[in-house]
Amino acid sequence: MPPLGLHTVVAKEVGDRLRYHVLDEERGNLYLGSTAPDIRVITRWERGRTHFFDLSNFDEQSGVAGLFSAYPRLRETGGLGAGTVAFMAGYVTHLVMDELWINTIYRPFFGVRSPMGGDLRANIMDRAIQFSLDRQKRIDRELMAHVLDEVARSDLALEIDFIDGKTLHRWKEVIMDVVNSSPDWERFRNIADRHLRETGIESPEQLKEFLRSLPDLVDETLRYLTEDRLREFMDLSVEHGASAVREYLECE
Repeated sequence: MPPLGLHTVVAKEVGDRLRYHVLDEERGNLYLGSTAPDIRVITRWERGRTHFFDLSNFDEQSGVAGLFSAYPRLRETGGLGAGTVAFMAGYVTHLVMDELWINTIYRPFFGVRSPMGGDLRANIMDRAIQFSLDRQKRIDRELMAHVLDEVARSDLALEIDFIDGKTLHRWKEVIMDVVNSSPDWERFRNIADRHLRETGIESPEQLKEFLRSLPDLVDETLRYLTEDRLREFMDLSVEHGASAVREYLECE
């Protein structure tokens, strides 16, 4: 699913569009919340525990509905602190963006029911184009400096029922490192290398060939998906994310 840096950028655009006081005052928690469903990177939890979405289920699903069904207290914004509200608003943008990617990009073009059949190459292409999108945003160092500064200032005085304070502090450090890092292809090669090994491909020759072809693979993937489709995905991520956050903030 879309990388962490890209999630913070979409959360910023949602916050800029909505101009709610709580989002403006708690930007650090908004950005941190927009990455938090992927906290399982350090906790090793199952994906469904933080995304409230079953990847094996092809029926219509809503992670946002699943989240607030599991934790209804977090839906009642009037009883929550401002930092928690902003964090959960960011969390909502992440769930919306991931589901858009799954339903409009991954499943139709790379998944098991797509023309590519969900094979290894399809999954590497999927990850490569995600990294490329992320890189396009993160080369704007002024933007990333803003995100880094806001996350650094977040106080983490939060009331998240399913994530403890110690884990949140660890995650904040991870996100600051991610946002502050250079989005170069060597970093993606490390990600791709881990993914290939997880699938059981450990032959040095196979790994070398996949990693060598990455820049060309991105170009091939871009021709396959088209820039218009990716631009539409980004626009819809902001539009649908803003709609979901507005509904969350105005639910009372």
